[in-house]
Parts: sequence; C-alpha cells; structure tokens
Amino acid sequence: MLFSRTAIAGVLALLIPTVCMAGDDETLTIGDKAPDIDIAHWLKGDQVKAFEDGKVYVMEFWATWCGPCRASMPHISELQEKYKDYDVTVIGVSDEDLQTVVKFLCETGKEETLWNDKIQYTLATDPDRSVYKSYMKAAAQRGIPTAFIVGKDQRIEWIGHPMGMDEPLDDVVRDNWDREVAKVKFEEQIAKTREMMKYQRRIKEATDEGDWDGAIKAVNELTEINESHFQYKASLFRSMLIKCEDTSRTYGFGREIAKSHWDEAMFLNQIAWFTVDEKEVKKRDFKFALETALRANELTEGKDAAILDTVARVYYESGVASAINWQKKAVKHAEETPFEEELKKTLEKYEAEAEDN
Repeated sequence: MLFSRTAIAGVLALLIPTVCMAGDDETLTIGDKAPDIDIAHWLKGDQVKAFEDGKVYVMEFWATWCGPCRASMPHISELQEKYKDYDVTVIGVSDEDLQTVVKFLCETGKEETLWNDKIQYTLATDPDRSVYKSYMKAAAQRGIPTAFIVGKDQRIEWIGHPMGMDEPLDDVVRDNWDREVAKVKFEEQIAKTREMMKYQRRIKEATDEGDWDGAIKAVNELTEINESHFQYKASLFRSMLIKCEDTSRTYGFGREIAKSHWDEAMFLNQIAWFTVDEKEVKKRDFKFALETALRANELTEGKDAAILDTVARVYYESGVASAINWQKKAVKHAEETPFEEELKKTLEKYEAEAEDN
C-alpha cells in the first residue's frame, strides 16, 4: 500500500479496533467514583492498593511507543515533585508486557539519560488491560497520553491530556476545583464520541450476525451525524467482501458508496484496491473495481502513483495486457519516493509473466 492509499488504510486499521472496544455500556465521567486499581506489575514507586481519602491521585495512561507520552514525562515528573508534599501520587500505567517496559526504562533519550531516571513518579504496567478498560474505555478516551485526576474523596475530577492538567491539579489539591462545572464541560466534549461509539457497537453486532442491512443502516446513520466518519463505509464494504455470501448485495453497497463519494479520489481508490487485493474476497467484480479506480485516476489527473498502481492491478487481475503500461506510469510518478522500488518490482513481475505467455 502506497502514498494516499496508505493513509486511508491507516484510518481503517484504527476503525476496526475502535469498534471492538465499544462492546459494553460501562461509562465513566467527572464526579464518578474512581474504579479500583487492579495493576499487574509495579515498576517504580510504592504499590498503590487502593485510593485513600484525603489524597489526590493521577492515573496517566501511556505506552513506550507513544512519542507524545515520552514528551510528557519530564513535565509529569515536575508535577510530581511540585506536589510531593501535598499527598499527590502520579501513577503512569502502560498496557504493554513487563519486558517491553523494563527494556524502555533501560534506554536513553536524546539527553543520554535513562528513562528510568527521567521518570520521577510511580510507574506500572497492566497487560490484561483491565485498568485501561475501566478508565480509558469507560470514559470514551481513545488517545494516549490521557490523565485522570482522582480527588480527595476518590472521585474523578478531571480527564484530559497530561500537558494540560497543571491548573486542574492545582485547584483540586487546594480545594478550589468546581467539579460540576468540569463535568458539564467534559460531557459536552465527549457527547459526540459516545454517540459514535453506540453506532460502532451496532455496526459490529450487525456484522457479527451477518445482518448486512442493519450494518449498512447503522453506517449510513453514523455518516449523517458526522460526515467525517465516511471511512466506516469503506470498512464495512471490506468486511462484506470477505464475509457476505450475497455478492450482489456487497457490490450494490459498493456502488452506492462509490456514487455518494464520486469526487473522493482516495476513497474510490481504496474500495477498488480492496476488491482486487483482499485475499478472502468471495467474488471479484473487476468492472466495479475498474470504474472506481479510473474515476480516482481522473480526479488526480493521472498523477498519483498509488492510484495508477491500482488501475494496473485491476487490469492485471483481469488478464489485460495494458496492465504493464499502467504500471510504468505508476513507476514514473513514484520516482525518488520510498515506493519506487516496490512499484518497479511489481512492473517486473507483470513483464516477466507477459513474456512467459
């Protein structure tokens, strides 16, 4: 997958786990009792078995691979130092395995200082994701780093990016925090996300049950609420290509979404690519794939290497010799890019098979 096609594939890769996460109705918001701490491994600092009255805690979710998480660590350490005499405990929780986090702590950053020395707050890892589920998932938080401030009465006071928690944390510590105002603001921010997750759950349940009409209805309703979620249509089409026994229904939906996004080159290219590339497709409709790929090529004036590669692939899978010419165009427009060699190898494959025939 190349260029713009990679970008869309990346979005779809995020959509599928997101749908799977939206499996129950547990919710967590400002003012709710903080969920229990069920941590598997404690790596730095003292183990916290339970939240205590009169103390403030910060549950911060992170991962070793997360750049913004690493960038936040020095500041979080500063906050821990600032409030160490005010009964504030910061707990960084990763959902990675113990070995991964230990290895990370033994590595150095740009300043050649061990991460173990940079991080001056409690650190834990919870591979079974039980704490992630009770905090992040329940609060409809899908990006890290995310911090939860737990107040002196063991209730959630604030949820957000750790780089933005200075003022809220100070107000909570000094008993100046207005929890009700914070709750209203948070609920306004998260309302659309919770609504989207309801539709995600509907889509997943319908897809699992083979209720394609129900899945299509849910996807269309989700898109009506927020047009930016149109990629769920491509994700559903991909699932139908693999799982739906009624291929006429699958391509009927494919043509429906292609028509409604006839001016979205990358979207059209993606569904064309799914049609010819997915290994488990029940039946390939090359006419449909060609129509969408050629339209995408028209919209990009024949200058997008990924789309040209898709057109070539459709012709190749259809047994049409012109695939070689289209692939040559793709190679030309991929010159001096990371994808040039990959496209050249594909061209060589097409040419070699043409010679054998």
